Amino acid sequence: MAKSPATTEQRILEAAKRVFHRKGFEGARMQEIADEAGINKALLHYYYRNKENLFNGVFREAFQALFQRIFTVLGSDISMEEKIRMIFSTYIGMLQENSYIPWFILNSLHREPEKIAEMMTSSGIAPDDIFRKLKKSMKKEKIKDPDYRQLIINIISLSVFPIVGKPLIKLVFNFSEAEFDRFIEARKKELPEFVINAIRKK
Repeated sequence: MAKSPATTEQRILEAAKRVFHRKGFEGARMQEIADEAGINKALLHYYYRNKENLFNGVFREAFQALFQRIFTVLGSDISMEEKIRMIFSTYIGMLQENSYIPWFILNSLHREPEKIAEMMTSSGIAPDDIFRKLKKSMKKEKIKDPDYRQLIINIISLSVFPIVGKPLIKLVFNFSEAEFDRFIEARKKELPEFVINAIRKK
């Protein structure tokens, strides 16, 4: 019995995600993605005419899942400390699984920044509402220098650089792949405490 189009398309996206994760955008080949999905190349081109369209599909799915999780946490009623711990764990974990995301965001921000804004809007995220809740929470908990923008950018920056800079970090510290993974796992625990101590009033 033939698989439904939705099932085939999802298989393609999952296969592409694995190949992009291993090879990055430049190193990935459509034939390799077709082989990974267990389909022929002609069928792959039927769904996605070229590699960029396929990458956009993979990225959109991962981007929306990531930001929906983060903004759900930011807009929740839990304490700031709990929010910070959950965001670091969620954000770094997602970046580990989808290491191509930071590179794609950086490239898109320079070439077509409106694409990122459109993805956020189409996923149902309302940043202004979330920011209002975050500002209220920070004020209520008497956070030192309660500028939510600084907090969000600090979290993003501290999380993203080790993923983007992985080759350099492994070289400088002579990390094996397993050692690098342990280093990232340790950051998931250390970074929340670093940020919490920085914003907590003495």
